[in-house]
Amino acid sequence: MSVTPRGMSIQEAYREFRDGHFRVNRRYQRKLVWSLSEKQHLIDSVLEGYPIPLLLLAYHLKADGSKSFEILDGMQRLNAVFGFIENAFPVNERYFDVTQLSRAKTLADEGKIARPPDGAVLYSADECARLLEYTLAVTEFPAVNEEAVTEVFGRINSFGRQLSDQERRQAGIVSAFATVVREVAAEIRGDVSSESLDLAQMPEISVDVSGEMQGYAIRADETFWCKQGVLRRSQLRESEDEQMIADLAISVLSQKPFAFSGGALDEIYKPQSEEGRELNLRVGTYGSTRLKHELVSTLSVLRGVIEAVDGSPNAFRNAVHPGSGNPAKTEFYAVFMAFFDLCVRQRKSPKEDHDLLGALSGVEGKLEIAAGRIRSESRQTNINTVKGLIQDHFEDKEPPALNHGSGATMQFENGLRRSRIESAAFECKQGILRLDDKRTKDPELLARIVETICAIANLGPQSTGAVFIGVADKLADKRRVEELDAIQSVNVGARYCVGVDREARVLKIAVEEYVRNIVSYISKSGLSEPLKTAVCAAVDPIVYRGVTNLCIWIPSQKTVASVDDKLFIRVGSETRKVEGLKQTQAVMALFE
Repeated sequence: MSVTPRGMSIQEAYREFRDGHFRVNRRYQRKLVWSLSEKQHLIDSVLEGYPIPLLLLAYHLKADGSKSFEILDGMQRLNAVFGFIENAFPVNERYFDVTQLSRAKTLADEGKIARPPDGAVLYSADECARLLEYTLAVTEFPAVNEEAVTEVFGRINSFGRQLSDQERRQAGIVSAFATVVREVAAEIRGDVSSESLDLAQMPEISVDVSGEMQGYAIRADETFWCKQGVLRRSQLRESEDEQMIADLAISVLSQKPFAFSGGALDEIYKPQSEEGRELNLRVGTYGSTRLKHELVSTLSVLRGVIEAVDGSPNAFRNAVHPGSGNPAKTEFYAVFMAFFDLCVRQRKSPKEDHDLLGALSGVEGKLEIAAGRIRSESRQTNINTVKGLIQDHFEDKEPPALNHGSGATMQFENGLRRSRIESAAFECKQGILRLDDKRTKDPELLARIVETICAIANLGPQSTGAVFIGVADKLADKRRVEELDAIQSVNVGARYCVGVDREARVLKIAVEEYVRNIVSYISKSGLSEPLKTAVCAAVDPIVYRGVTNLCIWIPSQKTVASVDDKLFIRVGSETRKVEGLKQTQAVMALFE
């Protein structure tokens, strides 16, 4: 590996930043976490000419010969420098003068970056020049492969003094388990994004912990963890939410409460440890998509119960431990695991939200509270206690509150079987790529899928259906896919599950991104509401016998659906555009 130390002026760095050449890989990089005072202290050091820690960058050569830099160390520092230049905050009650940097001035004139408040004091031209001429110490190396970059990141961050325990565990770890934890945490916090981001986009998916960071899209107090009193804002900043998710995920995968301690969790995060290998094998067996979906959905059900009764801050903590100002971590673990058993394993749904939350009132006094290493047995006792209090407030309901796991598998199988008989309500697509040797995208396929969704919804107010992507309904297609992609399909009756994993590999993207792209297309289409929102919320990737199939569930509608004000209907297994007044009246009559 060729490592090159060099200097980079802040002016050069800003140019690279605004050209979109600084990238952040969210597979291992933490979010923006520096407080305002930390940013101001760094800028003050630069203005005083003091040295600051070096930047470590992995570069990729672009087709035009320029470089794109993946930031391994220095993201917080670069964000602070660029934020100061773009007037995100003052230092010593003074702002940077954007007229001293043409690129920043242009952006300010266009309204794309902030201007200082009226009457604000600006740094002098000489002071701004000194800042722009300041030389950042940079070490860069070629990003030969992703594994090397990840290894370097892990080595430089694993023992960093400024990392929290959980950040240290996650540093440079991209195992199946660590990925599940990171992605579930992002979904719950609300900062889901693609894996690689422009540094300029990071504020959009970063959490404002202190309430003083303008431009950060997510407020800590509005996340589930802080709003419900499960964690303090400072604990969220230290990634304790990810630590809690790891705790829950281990308990689910092990089918018993995790005997939690910092040391035990450390061992699980080590990919080569016996505990780490065993848990990652369990993730593979259980299915990472299934695990993520179940964890997020269980929490969603719990949050729905709480917020249906009490939308005020700290509602959960006030219910389980009235009068307390301490984080309700022990109570949350027991309640979540009880909900998980009832909702996922028993496929039950809450009855009356008020009664259910009332049953949890003061439950802290009935639980064993421990610090340090927590015994599995005492945690199981706590779960049983909570379950005993709330299980009478759950019931069998169709569809259940969350429709996944074993229930989703059955729904998927039954849908495929029904598709042979109820061809109008179901559509199977082997994928979004043509089955030619070039594997090109069918440019009209997604548009036809949207029209088919509309047509299925127009079957009537009692009708439901689905579009399955990754399922071939012709033997010839099944054989062609097996030949092209060297896979073995899974048969369900006369349907062939070929999956979408193979297409994601051809497109060189993750399955999650493949799914996101399809959901994004539907959400931006001309499909009418409320159908569009309902369908986007019901897109479900199902891992069935090792292959991922995309299920777009189409719930029943009370009104006629359209695409760009055009009506579509199903005639047998075909989708057709409605022509003429008589056909239009016939469709509308179904919903009267």
